Amino acid sequence: MGANVDDRRAPIRQDGLDLRNHDRVLVFAPHPDDESIASGGLLQIARSVGAAVRVVVLTDGDNNPWPQRWVEKRWRIGNAERARWGARRREEARAAMSILGVAQHDTSFLGLPDLGLTELLMRADAQVIESLRGHIDEFKPSLLVLPALSDRHPDHSATHIFSRLALGQCKASMPQLLPFAVHGKTPGESLISVGLSAAQRDIKQAAILAHASQMQLSQRRFLRYAANVESYLLVPPQPVANPHHPLQAGVDRQGVLHVRIDLKNCGSLRSQDLFCAIESADAGSLRWQVPLDLRSTQTEVRLTAGAVGAAATWRRERGNVTVSLISPGLAGLRQGYAKLARAQPGWRVFDRFGWQPVVRS
Repeated sequence: MGANVDDRRAPIRQDGLDLRNHDRVLVFAPHPDDESIASGGLLQIARSVGAAVRVVVLTDGDNNPWPQRWVEKRWRIGNAERARWGARRREEARAAMSILGVAQHDTSFLGLPDLGLTELLMRADAQVIESLRGHIDEFKPSLLVLPALSDRHPDHSATHIFSRLALGQCKASMPQLLPFAVHGKTPGESLISVGLSAAQRDIKQAAILAHASQMQLSQRRFLRYAANVESYLLVPPQPVANPHHPLQAGVDRQGVLHVRIDLKNCGSLRSQDLFCAIESADAGSLRWQVPLDLRSTQTEVRLTAGAVGAAATWRRERGNVTVSLISPGLAGLRQGYAKLARAQPGWRVFDRFGWQPVVRS
């Protein structure tokens, strides 16, 4: 695998993907195993046509207590046990990528906190953005493979936003984006299907199995991804709101952010917070967290990053709740995202829905 292909040769088409040997494929994987589960086939195809590949794994997957308890037959997991588990998962990822034909010098591990990427996002951590921007500018990808904004795992959706923020600061040309949704997707999203041969499926399965620490509890579920196709979302270069998402967010001409929540599709708002991540030309990075206490029309807004606060009100009408936030920082909106989630993930990791872009309305 990995032999160079003459550039004059007809391209190999994969249901809409046109990969040639001058392509450069960069994968941002939130955890060890996402590179194999989500893109193990695409990485093989890229290598088979001589395209350059690089994989960046953001976390070591060390905050993974239930498989660790099962495998190590222990209940208490402290810092030393987590560090050991993370080192094990990093080595498993190296082995998996070797199976997929990705060289060690084409892999990077950032060691960010597992199940902590949303917290970093809500702190507007500039180092994460700078690290991802550095990889993009140095590698200059033609395709960027990343988690979907709609993915229900908070580390996955946060990785998408960090990637978008990094792209906004890049000197490199905008790559084609290929988001993957491992943990659910929002209805209505268009898909690109990448067909895999039987041999490619076998290799992808072997790469998934190389993540042995995850196989005791999740083998059957993970191996379902070694199917005939890999699916990616078809998205434009700039974030666009999904009309099927139960949350719609827009900034009006007066610079007020209105977030409409469809109660029919969202369920109870009890214990849910509204998370807002705003990049403003006037006020920089702004992060707000709004507890949805609907007993009063005035709602508290907690500023988690930035220097400009906001005031919020809400109203209910026709099965919807609309939260309105007023802040001078919204007038200079560059990028923005909003989601509903528990204030703290707890043992139930997944969000009900992923993030939704904030648009100008």
